[in-house]
Amino acid sequence: MTSSTQFLDAIPYLGSGLGYRREIGSRILDAGDRVDVLEVVTEQFIQAEDELAALVDRFPVIPHGVGLSIGTAGPLDREYLRSVKRVSDITGAPYYSEHLAVTRAPGIDIGHLSPVWFTNEVLRAVIDNVHAVQDFLGKPLVLENISYLFDIPNATMTQAEFFHRLVDATGCGLLLDVANVNVNAQNHRFDPVEFLDSMPLHAVVQIHMAGGFWSDGIYFDGHSEPMDEATWQLLDVLLERVPIRISIVERDANFPDELTPLLDDVDRIRRAISAVRAPVMAPPH
Repeated sequence: MTSSTQFLDAIPYLGSGLGYRREIGSRILDAGDRVDVLEVVTEQFIQAEDELAALVDRFPVIPHGVGLSIGTAGPLDREYLRSVKRVSDITGAPYYSEHLAVTRAPGIDIGHLSPVWFTNEVLRAVIDNVHAVQDFLGKPLVLENISYLFDIPNATMTQAEFFHRLVDATGCGLLLDVANVNVNAQNHRFDPVEFLDSMPLHAVVQIHMAGGFWSDGIYFDGHSEPMDEATWQLLDVLLERVPIRISIVERDANFPDELTPLLDDVDRIRRAISAVRAPVMAPPH
């Protein structure tokens, strides 16, 4: 893959959609006229390729992984990467998305998304991993900013500088999780708008929107509650700065009895994106 972001420029506008969860899968299919695009969790479809193909027949589908561990130094898990490629190829998606995170170390599965250490050594390892993934998949990798409860000490750069240098070196894209920016700003007491302005917004391809919850003075990225107003306000700020091609509302728990609240969020985001697009492009169905 090229070291520029020219491949990102070719990614089309796909609109506003939902993260597909089997618990509400039938309701999503019934409401297909209000959903432009679906995002699926890669690991849930590695052994369910026929089910995935049926979704692809109905919607544009973007695969989103949680197990690549792009921040781990050393060789990638090639067997896992082959599974990722099968899922990615079935969807025909113009890119593959993952998290800028560590989920494993040699011989250890951490079991959750842990932050990377923002140092030159780790950056070099992540650059190598991104190049390897993009070459293997034959498409851009788009990486998500994660929520985190702690900063790894003795970093030599900020998260934003890490993302800038990574994008410049690999041409990868950014999946900007707006909710995670809000969560981290609340927990670590920084200005979320200043953070947005420090990021490589020119590389943003997709966004996530979700709701969290407070517990013992900590705001958790639970994907389980309605979005708070601070997240909506951050979306407005972001849309003043960069066009968004794909937006996904994430919900992983406390699913509403009726899908209407989630669909209303999808509609609200679509309207917000459309209001700043010139010209507005209708998403394909």
